[in-house]
Parts: sequence; structure tokens; C-alpha cells
Amino acid sequence: MPASSFHRLLQSFRPTPAAGAVPVAVQRIQLDLLLQKTGALRLLSPIPFAAPLALIFHARWGSPLALAWLALFAAVSISCFVARHRLERRQPLADDAIAPALRRSHRNILLLGLMWGLAPWMLDPHGDLAYLLMTSVFVVAAVALGSMLVASHRQTIAAMLGLCSALAWFGGVVGWVLAASSLLFLLMALDWIRQQQALLQQSLVVRFEKEDLARRLEQQVELVREANREKTRFFASASHDLRQPLHAISLFTSTLQRTALPADGVETVEQLAQSVQALSHSLETMLDVSRLDAGAVQPRLRSVGVHALFVSLQNTFAGRAEEKGLHLRLRSPGDLHVASDPLLLERLVGNLVDNAIKYTHAGGVLVAARAADVSGRAGHIRIDVVDTGQGIPAEEHRRVFEEFYQVGNPQRDRGSGLGIGLSIVKRLSELLAHPVRLQSRPGRGTRVQVWVPQAHAAPSARSEGDAAAETVAAPALPAHVLVLDDEAASRQAMAALLASHGCRVSTAGGIAEAEALLHGARFDAAIVDYRLPGARNGLDYLLDLREQSPRLRTLLVTGETAPRRMAAIHASGVPFLHKPVRAQQLLEALASPREPHGEKT
Repeated sequence: MPASSFHRLLQSFRPTPAAGAVPVAVQRIQLDLLLQKTGALRLLSPIPFAAPLALIFHARWGSPLALAWLALFAAVSISCFVARHRLERRQPLADDAIAPALRRSHRNILLLGLMWGLAPWMLDPHGDLAYLLMTSVFVVAAVALGSMLVASHRQTIAAMLGLCSALAWFGGVVGWVLAASSLLFLLMALDWIRQQQALLQQSLVVRFEKEDLARRLEQQVELVREANREKTRFFASASHDLRQPLHAISLFTSTLQRTALPADGVETVEQLAQSVQALSHSLETMLDVSRLDAGAVQPRLRSVGVHALFVSLQNTFAGRAEEKGLHLRLRSPGDLHVASDPLLLERLVGNLVDNAIKYTHAGGVLVAARAADVSGRAGHIRIDVVDTGQGIPAEEHRRVFEEFYQVGNPQRDRGSGLGIGLSIVKRLSELLAHPVRLQSRPGRGTRVQVWVPQAHAAPSARSEGDAAAETVAAPALPAHVLVLDDEAASRQAMAALLASHGCRVSTAGGIAEAEALLHGARFDAAIVDYRLPGARNGLDYLLDLREQSPRLRTLLVTGETAPRRMAAIHASGVPFLHKPVRAQQLLEALASPREPHGEKT
């Protein structure tokens, strides 16, 4: 026998040092598998095989050792069965109890192997080769069956060493041959058992490594989600805090514009109004992202004329293009119609046109619509926005659709915008199911394609008389308005604006104060801020107020951008406006015979 094989054979009886390094989770699975494979039937089944063998030897030679061996064999089998039953009742075990339980189970398997190893010695074939061969067949069969069931090298070694030594002692030349053959069988069985154990352990280790990797990946994903939630919360809080003073500044500025001022004062107020409008536009753009992420924007699809869409875009962006010396061309052959939400589609394409003008310094911008037979997608219209601007490198194509990312603007130059326009395009594209594709080459310009389902022209729903009827002058502003806002500057600004338009205004800083005013006077409208001192917010208060006074015109004014709150406001059906509220927007909302609703985007 090779020295290395003999050394491994001796080491098999000792606890493996590496066993302590096996993860507890792997040991737990090994113990569970061992319990499954060593059920009552399998632990007690060797007794019916051992009994006939012992009785035959006892009947042949009358040796009491045969009966003693049978009794010992039965006692060990029953003891192992009881130990296994107790171990099963203790499941699940604590982590620190797994290794000792696994060692005890292996020790019990070793005892069963020793019983078979004692068989050739205690049965004592008295030199009869036939009986020795019969014993060998029983032992080898038991070892082979046990190895297949539990793959235990301890049981195999204990049984086979007893058999080999007995064959060599009792069998003479034939016994030595059988002993050598049995020893060869032992080495082959050990090699197979080791392979099975290594394969099992390796597969378990890989399994738990993958599970651990999946858990860590999930943790990282959750960290990213939490960071995104934190960003949203910070974004909402900062936006709200900025909107409050800007709201007051905007209304005070509108009031000043209606006041008689010297010429230099008028110019200063106009410049102030332009600055306020620019800042308000930036905040509105950031609010768009919050609304879309909240799911508060729901598209209303209908047939939209491409020509009418392009006329609106021409009116909006022609002035900006002319200021930069650019040519803005819009082409829509034929009477094309698409199925989309007109406001959201205009915002999507408008953001693309705005971005194209912003990053084009010479040449122009082309907006063109092509029918399905040209664009290659059956049943769709392709809208192209093409510019001759600086272009976008290929590695930046994905990133330009992220929030606040701008190519070539590391200094965050305010003149280049906020870097939100294309992120809104991406969100609108997904919301409307209008695929967007970007093609660009640095120094050559950019082409953005939008595919929109084609539709038939919608039938005219109103006559000329109906249209004429709509030109009737809008109703006057409410005579008496209640303004409820905990911010003193906002209350004063709104009161001053409405008073300058002939309204009688009463203000309150909290719900209790507002209730007292409502009980003492008759109001035609109530303007309420969302955030109020105390447990109730403005939305809850307005819902109660609408039930108590159905004729009272109500309007919620809010600087909220948090997705959940925005979704709740949209779901309530309460008309609302976002701070900073433009003066004309507020006046139209109060004068409208129908309840105003917040803009979609």
C-alpha cells in the first residue's frame, strides 16, 4: 500500500482539522441530510441481516460469542436510533450546537461500522473458509449499502479493517488474497466517499456564497433606494422652503407692477419680475421630476394634430432661436395625427427643442414629422428634433438622461440650465410609451427621435356658435376671500394682490383663526396653504370645508414636491396651484367658473 494512502487511512479516524473551518450553514445542511438518510428503517434494518448470520454460526459451533455479537449489534443500533430521534426532536439547533451534534452522529456511524468489523472475529469461522466467505459477503454488502446511504468513511474503514484482519488471520493463503482484495476495495470505496463528501461540501459552500452575494446585493440595492428616498425628501424640503419666499416675492412684484411708480422704478420692477420668473421656472422644472416620480401625472390620450403641435412649438421657441441667430424650422407633411396626451407630448418635444437651441450656437434646429412608411415602424409617426450643435460623445448618451447631468458644464453654469430637461423627457417617454432614441456625433450635431402611435383626426366636437359662446367675459373675482397661510409674508402678498384687484380679503395664520372668521362673515372663496400649524394640513381642512359649504370656492396652494403628498393631493380632486403662484394664474383660478386643477407637468 502506498505510504500516502496508509496515512490518509489513519487520519480518517481523527477529526479533520478543516472541519472547524466549514461554515455553520454548511454543517447544518450536512446534519439535516444525515438525519434524512438515517431514518428508523435504515438504522434498524441491519439487525434482520445480522440475526440470521449470528444464528447460523451459533447453530454450527454453539459459540456464545455469536449471540453476544448479535446482542451488542442490536444494542448499538437501537442506541443510535434513540440518539437520532432525540436529535430530531431538538431541531432546529442553535449554531453552536451544530458541530457537536454532527460529531456525535458520525461517532454513532463509526460504532455501527465497528459492529460489522467485529463480526469476523466474534462469529469465529473456526478456519472454515466457506463460513469466512459468507461473513465477508455480509460485511462487504453492509459496507457498500451504508456507504451509499450516508457516505461515511468512518463506517467503511471500521468494518473493512476488521474484515481484512480476520481474513488474514483465519484464511491462510486464500484469506491473504481475500484480505488484499478487500483492502483494495476499501481504498477505492474511501476515494469514492471522499469525492462525494467534497462535492457535497463544495456545492453547499457555493450555494451559500451565492445566497450571501444575493443578500449583499439586496442590501446595496436597498441602500441605493434609501439614498434616492433621502434625495427626494431633501429635494422636497429644500424646494418647499425656497418656494415660500419666492411665492411672496412674485405676488408682491405683481402688486408693484399695478402701482404708479417713477420711470426708473418701473424698469427696476420689470427686471425684478424677469428674475422672479426665471427662478420660478427653475423650481417648476424641478417640481416636474417630483410629480412624475410620484405617479401623480396620468396621461389622457386623444388624437393630437401634429400641425397644431408644431404651431405651438413655433410660437414658444421662435423668439429664443431668433435671439441666438438660429434657424428654427418645423415640417409636418400632410394632416398627421397621433394618439397622445397633447400637454405631455408638447412638453416632451418642447424639452428636446429647448435643449437643442440651448446647445446650438450656429446653424439651426429642425423639427420634422414622418409617417410610418418613412420611419420604418408601422402605425407610428416619428418626430425628429435635429440640431447642428456641439454633439454628444457616445459614452455620454445614457448619462445625459440623468438628473442634473450636463455634458461640458462641470462648473454648473446657470446659463446652461439645470440639466433636468432630458431626464423629464425620459420620464415622459416611459409614461406615454413613446420610445426615444438619441443619435449624436461630437462636432456634427444631435438627432433625437420620438415614435408616437398614429391616429385618425378627431371629429370636431363644437360648432362656431359654441366657440362664440366661450368668448363671453369670464365671471368677476370673488367679492370676499379668506386666505389661510401660516407664512405671514405669503398672506400679506396674496392679500395685497387680491385687494389691488378689488377683492375684500381676510387673512388667518391657523385653522382656529380661520374658523372664527368663517363663523362671523360670509366668504365667497377660500385659499388655503397645504402646510399649517397643528395636526391637520390644508388638504384635510379644505375637504371638510367643501362638505360644510358646497358653494364656497376652494383653492389649495402648496409648495410640496414630496411624491406621496403630491399623489394624495391629486387623488383628492381638490383644485390646487403650486408655489410660487403667478399673479395671473391665481386670478384666473379664482375667476374660473370651474374649479382649477394643478398643471400636469
